[in-house]
Amino acid sequence: MPRILIAGKHWTSRALLRAQLIEEGFDVEAYEDVKGGVNRLWGSRDMPALLVVDLFESEGPMEDIATLAHWAKLLPIWIISGHGTSGAATLAGQGFERVLFRPLDMGKLVQEIKVRLSG
Repeated sequence: MPRILIAGKHWTSRALLRAQLIEEGFDVEAYEDVKGGVNRLWGSRDMPALLVVDLFESEGPMEDIATLAHWAKLLPIWIISGHGTSGAATLAGQGFERVLFRPLDMGKLVQEIKVRLSG
């Protein structure tokens, strides 16, 4: 199964998404922040099939968005944000494959990821 990276400060959301994706048979790595996920990308010989980043509770959302915009040229990135998150208005046009806003149904998100990666 494809490898997915997850990054997000909100540990309960990160853990729930990771657990549900593992149940579906995906190889999943999770990181507490964008920096951890990006460090993993730098050291990787192969890119993950998808990077899912939850900006909720990010300590530097504008910096995270700028960093991720560079990586969006190399791999598909799905961003999860809140409408009130700093930088939420700047997400459009950054090259992200999907931008999703809270509240989210994690089960539905997992199904959308399955559909996206099944091809």
